[in-house]
Amino acid sequence: MLKLLMVCSDFPPDRGGISTYSIEIASALVKSCRVTVLAPGAPNISKFDESCNFRIIRTPSLPFIRIAALFFYLPYLLMRFRFDAVLHTVWPTALISHLYCWFLPVSYFISVHASEILNDKRTWRRRLKCYLRSWRNAAINRAAGIFPVSHYSANLIRSFGLSQKNIHVVPNGVDPWRFRPDVCLNDKGLPKRILTVARLDLHKGHDRVLEALGLIKSKGLEFEYVIVGEGDEERRLRQIAKELGLVNEVIFAGHIPDRELPGVYASADIFVMASREIPGRLDLIEGFGIAFLEAAASGLPVIAGRSGGVADAVRDGKTGFLIDPEDPKEIAEAIHLLLISPDLCQRLGGEGRQWTMCQMNWENAAKRLLDKMQRINRESPILSNSVAHVRNLRNH
Repeated sequence: MLKLLMVCSDFPPDRGGISTYSIEIASALVKSCRVTVLAPGAPNISKFDESCNFRIIRTPSLPFIRIAALFFYLPYLLMRFRFDAVLHTVWPTALISHLYCWFLPVSYFISVHASEILNDKRTWRRRLKCYLRSWRNAAINRAAGIFPVSHYSANLIRSFGLSQKNIHVVPNGVDPWRFRPDVCLNDKGLPKRILTVARLDLHKGHDRVLEALGLIKSKGLEFEYVIVGEGDEERRLRQIAKELGLVNEVIFAGHIPDRELPGVYASADIFVMASREIPGRLDLIEGFGIAFLEAAASGLPVIAGRSGGVADAVRDGKTGFLIDPEDPKEIAEAIHLLLISPDLCQRLGGEGRQWTMCQMNWENAAKRLLDKMQRINRESPILSNSVAHVRNLRNH
C-alpha cells in the first residue's frame, strides 16, 4: 500500500477551494493508501485533527513561522516515516521537495488550481511568487506528475513552455451523500429561490447577477435571491441591490457553517454564479468552482459564467448553462428560462445529480490521482531506483 505524504499550505480551519480540495482528497485517498498530512498549525485545532481519518502533523501556529517550518518538517518526516511519494496541493511547497530531491529523491507530485501559479505583484506574497517563477518552473519540471483540476489549469501549465510531460487533468469532486436534494426539511414553494454560495469577491459576478435580476423583476416575476458568503464587495452589492429596487428580494445571509450548507443548497431552486476574469487581476480566477458541483449534487440547475476552468464543472445544456458573465441580459434570459420551466429545472438538476454520483465525486478524483501516481512510479525506472536507494540508506 502506497505511503503518501500530503503537504498543504491551505488546510482547515482555513476556508477556500484549495482547503476543501486538500481535506477531501486526503479523506478519500485514505481508503486506498496510507495518508499523512503536513499542514500549517492553528489554535485550538486538536479536536478537529482527531476527528479526521488520517494522520495530521501540524507546524507551529505562529504567523510566518508556521509556513517556514514546512521546510524543516518535510525532510525529517521523509526519513522517519519512509514515505513512497509526496503530493503538494499547491506549487510553492513543492520548492521544498525540489530543494531536497538530490538528498531525498522521493517522487513528488503537484496539484494545480489556477491563480496560485500565475504571476503578478498585487500583494507581497504574490510578488514573492513572481520572483520565484524560475524556481517554480524548475520544481514543476522536476515533479513526477502534475495534476491540474481543469483543462484551463492544464493549459496554463503548458503556456509556460515547460517540458513537463506528465500532466494529467484530475477534476475536483463533491460528496454526493452530503450534498443531496433530500436534506431540506421545508417544502419548496413560491417565490422561487435563487442561490449563490461564494466569497463576495469582484470576480464572482454577484453584481452582474443583481443587474440581471433587476431586468427580471421588471417583467413581473417573483423570486428570492440568497447570497451566502462574506467579503469586501458586500457594501457595494448592497448599494446595487438598493439602486435596482431589489431590497425585498435579496437576502445577504453572510457566512454559513459548512455543516449547514447542504440544507441551504437543497432549499434553493436555481444556483447561479457568474464568475469572470478581471483584467489585471490574476489573483481572481475561477480554476474550477467546487460550488457548482455542490449545487449539482443537490439537484439544482446551474447557471455559470464562461470563464477559467468552469467548463469542467458545468456541462453546458446538460447540468446547466454557461453564459457570458459580463452580459446581464444573457444571465437574465437563463434565469428567466429556468424560473418559468420547472420541467427543465428538474431535468438539468437530475442530470447534475447523476453526474456527481457516477463521476464527479471525491472518491473518483482520489482514485484517478492514486492510479496516476502508482503508474508513474512503476513506469519510471529513475523514480523506482531513487525510492529503493533511499530505503536502503534508511535501513543502514
